[in-house]
Amino acid sequence: MTDLNKALAFAKECLKWDKATEEESSRGVEIFDGTSAHGFFFTVDDVQGVLDSFLAKRYLIQINRGTSTLFKWTVIVGLQDKSVRGAHLGEARADSDDLFDAVFDACVMAARIDK
Repeated sequence: MTDLNKALAFAKECLKWDKATEEESSRGVEIFDGTSAHGFFFTVDDVQGVLDSFLAKRYLIQINRGTSTLFKWTVIVGLQDKSVRGAHLGEARADSDDLFDAVFDACVMAARIDK
């Protein structure tokens, strides 16, 4: 199960949902923006939608690159265009047993590097 703190950090730092909170429902735990109707559950479709909105045309993502085990996920997030003046050259990397944890960690690290 994904760590809710990581999902909340993703919502606040990457999606800029200042009032992101969690709420339990019959579908599971939902992370939602307290100031709008935006939210997402821990499903592939929901996470893909919010991930697409964060990555947009600025970031690239690589999943499971260079791992030697089936039980660990490696996610790398970096800038697509590193030729822009002032662009950071680093990439954010996260490893986890849970795919969503690795994705959220790498995205948060990339957003922090990009500041």
